[in-house]
Amino acid sequence: MQLREYDVVCIGGGGAGVSAAVRAGQLGARVALISKDPIGYGCTRLAAGNMACTGVAAADSVERFVDDILSGGDDINNRRLAEVVAAEAPSAAALMESFGYIFRRDPKGRVSEDTARRAGGHTIRRTIGRFAGGVSLGQVLRAASARSHVAVYEDMIASRLLIRNGRVEGVVGLHLTDGEVFSFSSKSVILATGGAGWLYYPHTDCPKACTGDGFALALRAGAELVDMEQVQFLPFALNHPRSMIGQPVGEPSSAGRYGQLLNNKGEVVLEGMNRMTRAQVANVIGLEVKKGNGTKYGGLLLDLAPNIAKSGQSAWDTVYSGLPFGAIRVAYGEKAFRWEEPWDVTPSAHFTMGGVRIDEYGRTSLEGLYAAGEVAGGLHGGNRLGSVALTEIFIFGERAGEQAAKDATKRKQPAFDGSHLDEEKRLTALFGATGRHHPTRLMRRLQRAMWDKVGVVRDKQGLLEGLEEIETIARLSEDLATPENRQYNLAVADAVELQLMLDVARATTLAAQERRESRGAHVRSDFPDRNDEAWRQNIVTVYREGRIESRVVPIGRDVSGFGNG
Repeated sequence: MQLREYDVVCIGGGGAGVSAAVRAGQLGARVALISKDPIGYGCTRLAAGNMACTGVAAADSVERFVDDILSGGDDINNRRLAEVVAAEAPSAAALMESFGYIFRRDPKGRVSEDTARRAGGHTIRRTIGRFAGGVSLGQVLRAASARSHVAVYEDMIASRLLIRNGRVEGVVGLHLTDGEVFSFSSKSVILATGGAGWLYYPHTDCPKACTGDGFALALRAGAELVDMEQVQFLPFALNHPRSMIGQPVGEPSSAGRYGQLLNNKGEVVLEGMNRMTRAQVANVIGLEVKKGNGTKYGGLLLDLAPNIAKSGQSAWDTVYSGLPFGAIRVAYGEKAFRWEEPWDVTPSAHFTMGGVRIDEYGRTSLEGLYAAGEVAGGLHGGNRLGSVALTEIFIFGERAGEQAAKDATKRKQPAFDGSHLDEEKRLTALFGATGRHHPTRLMRRLQRAMWDKVGVVRDKQGLLEGLEEIETIARLSEDLATPENRQYNLAVADAVELQLMLDVARATTLAAQERRESRGAHVRSDFPDRNDEAWRQNIVTVYREGRIESRVVPIGRDVSGFGNG
């Protein structure tokens, strides 16, 4: 085992993780940045590179942005987090450009209303665009981390947080390149591990690294999760051929003014969806399919031809100029690409609105633990508005990094007390295990259960069956078979991730079971209505006495009891 000591350890190499690590380093902290992927990869790199920014449009304001976030999130958001995002969005854009990223300018060289667009769920044009998208942003993040003198550990899976006297004091991780186990002593730990879209593979546009590690690490350590039932599904994604399932092919806004969704009988199920949120449209698709009116591929047909009939060919040019629709031509052919025939769409898991419960500085309910980015919950409530993710990760990444560094100055370096040795023994035993079940096959079984039982539309019976299947898989995972090789043993990596995914699956399913209404991205066919009187509340999930459980808590402006440092 390798032993390392730092003031701050940040887990996750995307926008939130890099901005947190860089800020902590600027304040003089000794910082380690741990990432399963290369720095700058993950969802940040796959994103389109667009950011919602207050003040770009003359009619915009902080108050209007806050109202949009709360309305889009079906009013279960943490209002204080929304206020911070709306107020500090320009600073997030400035931070991105200080790293080397460049937003699109108008002829006068300004980021202005002329270069902005209105993303899904917003009431005004406030989303600023990019020249080269997420790939360039990934390179910028990598360069920023290199310039900051942060110690980087890539290809490393964080498997357990070290706790002593109710405080986080480090983390244990497995280095995939050589199979070595590392134990980090740290005064502060920041989770920036992203979401859990991989729970729904292949019906997801998220990369393989999005296994929800941070949710599980925080949960087992004793921190609170909030609203884990709220999983955002992009409404328009490919559902065949199998190699392209889950790939997104548009937003509600890209349906145009006259686009329609049709069921397998040719009936119009929805129109006028261009001003609806992602959750609203995905929910309609899920409910219609559950009624038995879906296509043979499990979706509905998206017919955009009425846009051309009523607005002319310019409608096609406008939509396709702003979105990567080439996948439609590859998957469905030229006629579909030209809108000459409707094409099949199924929702695709995209974003986890729930997550680790934080205050405005990224502090969690557990001393020494911070969270930022998609792993943190509370900001988005029941639905994330388009292009707010990049705004969020840079604001709260920097805030968490600063707070973690400041709090670290008040602490002594934690000593290695032997608590890491049990985790080293567990990880080492995964190499060359001689059981009966391959971890990758169990992972696929878990993903099928989540899509079938805890997907776009849920009900009591399905959730109960989902929990039963999760526990069956958990029992089978105690008897794994893996190869012995130490270098890049992907079966062992899957074994580590499987255990983390099982906890996230439990948390998501239990929270979905607890919320007996339909709100945001959470749809219960047995409770189809939104019920503000009984359920305008948050669902908090905790790990207590060896089991995961969920409970209802009132919505508050601030997170009570946080910030003890």
